Amino acid sequence: MTLTQFAGEAADWDATLAAAGPGNFYQSHAWGEHRGEMGWQPLRVVGAGEGTAVATMAQMLVRRQFGVAITWVPGGPAGNFRHWATALPDLLRSRFGAASYCRVNVLREHQPAAESQLSAAGWRRPSVRLGTGLSLELDLRPTAEERIALASGNWRHNLRRSGKYGLTVEPWSNPDAAQMAAVYREMEGYKGLAQQHSEQALQSMLRHLGTSVTVLRCLDAKGTLLAFRAAGVFGGRAWDLLAAATPAARKVYASHALLWALTETCRQQGALTYDLGGADPVANKGVFDFKHGTGARLFEYTGEWEWAGMPLLGRAVGLMMKHRGMAA
Repeated sequence: MTLTQFAGEAADWDATLAAAGPGNFYQSHAWGEHRGEMGWQPLRVVGAGEGTAVATMAQMLVRRQFGVAITWVPGGPAGNFRHWATALPDLLRSRFGAASYCRVNVLREHQPAAESQLSAAGWRRPSVRLGTGLSLELDLRPTAEERIALASGNWRHNLRRSGKYGLTVEPWSNPDAAQMAAVYREMEGYKGLAQQHSEQALQSMLRHLGTSVTVLRCLDAKGTLLAFRAAGVFGGRAWDLLAAATPAARKVYASHALLWALTETCRQQGALTYDLGGADPVANKGVFDFKHGTGARLFEYTGEWEWAGMPLLGRAVGLMMKHRGMAA
């Protein structure tokens, strides 16, 4: 299969991507434009199967560093693995030469057959990974009563407790990136975290994603912003994108109220599942326990795979991507 550059409009890309399946928010046109503002160059390619039907698609984010063309494919290409496992390296060689490196992060449940196909085509597991390869998924198809019954007793208890503090959980129709960044900085300070999202990145995300992202905020009884959470819906799947809370939010269980409301909103928007955005049961056990307490199912992605045009590129580029936070 030969991959060719996509020449259509944004709506055409998204419609074709949704049809190719499975739903992948990080391959949406708007996400590529957002990452383009953050220093990546989006390159969208398609490959046709029998007749004119599109068999595979990939939104590739390209950046040059020290003479190497680094390509990142967030979410992973659409379509069957066998359609792109060989075609993608062929495209990279022809377009960028030997000094090229590509990493995909396939956000689909692990399949042994896919692993065999990727290995046979020259893809390898990175020695330096950017994530655990695990995530948690909520099934949104049951009723609200059925879903809350699947949550842990402690999670249900904390959700009920959140209703005792006069909290307001509402859509944030015109989210303010500066306010969002301030909540992130406060959270990072008390948790001892590195910067999660800059104000510039938040502004870019809000500007490019527009109505494809839903942001809810939680206010206390005095109208003070305590926390916010955001998700995107694409192809029948919802994706957890942003979440930040102040120390005061923890005392009133604002995060429980927010996540419950946001999953219900995504359900109303047509999402059948909600991907909680990765899981780390060891290094980030508190967040894992919070997400897992919702009744979400823990599963393993097909995850990260890399291809390099020259030996030794993989580890060097992987270290740079992890150090500089180049993914997402």
